[in-house]
Amino acid sequence: MSKENAVEIISLLEPRLSCLSLRGRLLPISLQVLLTLRFFASGTFHRETGDLCGTSETTVCRIVHKVSRAICELRSLYIKFPDAADQAKYKVQFYEYGHFPGVIGCIYGCHVPVKCPSTPDAEEYRNRKNWFSINVQGVCTPNLQFSNIVARWKGSTHDSRIFVNSSLCAQFQSGQYSGLLLGDSGYGQSNFLFTPYINPTTAEQQRYNRAHIRTRGMVERMFGIWKNRFQCLRNTLRFRPRRCCKVIIATVVLHNYLKQRCCPDPPMEDDDEADVAMTEAASDQRGLAHRVAFTLQHFS
Repeated sequence: MSKENAVEIISLLEPRLSCLSLRGRLLPISLQVLLTLRFFASGTFHRETGDLCGTSETTVCRIVHKVSRAICELRSLYIKFPDAADQAKYKVQFYEYGHFPGVIGCIYGCHVPVKCPSTPDAEEYRNRKNWFSINVQGVCTPNLQFSNIVARWKGSTHDSRIFVNSSLCAQFQSGQYSGLLLGDSGYGQSNFLFTPYINPTTAEQQRYNRAHIRTRGMVERMFGIWKNRFQCLRNTLRFRPRRCCKVIIATVVLHNYLKQRCCPDPPMEDDDEADVAMTEAASDQRGLAHRVAFTLQHFS
């Protein structure tokens, strides 16, 4: 992030923030925003961040929450699902990249680590990799921006359940969008969300899978860029779950802002967590039949 980017972000947030009174002195809005951006980027403990400007750990925590909430208010400006014109453009761009027709987005579930909540439902945050998390659902554009984000589900929640209960799923079911989503086998196959064949047996199915995997790789790359840019997402977020969700959405807003400003992507890092196979989601027979017909039509 450049100095110019930081200055513009401060100007965007100034109408939504106020100076913070701290032991008789005011902490300016610009410093509050910069402290929050530093936490997002480095993921350092609040005590270390507070030492830079002589504020307490508790104050830094309050500032991060306050600024995150203000950034979330910009969500509708920077996170948008494509309209009809953009859907047509996305279909071309996704096809040029991975040769899978009709795609307007790729969907993926990603876990962000959080501290164990001190609530009776704490174990519900333990994911299949045995650590506590928020399961974040995101949809990517061909430009590696988020077109949709859901960040409110506990780590034990299956990706398919998150999608089925989302407003995005309801909008697809009602025919609001003309195009396809691509997802991994953690999602159920339907007439608008396409998943790979688990055991492809024909040449057409193999060609389908190759195009699907290549195209879907864009969303995994987007999540990687997002996590590498905001290292707080790789470290354990030490807030209450509701506040963690605000931080997650705020970083998504900033990710899209920076992509729109053509800010260079950070170097990619390997995910340290070994993958654990997810249970394949149930697919209805009509969805499976739709995939077979689609494969024969486009990959024969």
